[in-house]
Amino acid sequence: SDTTRFISPAASTAIASSTGSTSTELAAGFTLGLSESTSLYGEVGKLWASGGDTRVKSQLGASVGLRVRW
Repeated sequence: SDTTRFISPAASTAIASSTGSTSTELAAGFTLGLSESTSLYGEVGKLWASGGDTRVKSQLGASVGLRVRW
């Protein structure tokens, strides 16, 4: 059960949700050093529903980035 609270100087309102879920993720990633201060990184993963009232659907997800330190 999740609860969100909205608070103002005059009042406070709580909204509760009984919907919840559990998910499982499988992912693999890499880091490739291009130089002493630059590297390339990436990750590929997928999410599956493992339980709860909410169904989680996910396609294959990926991210890639460049890290530069100075």
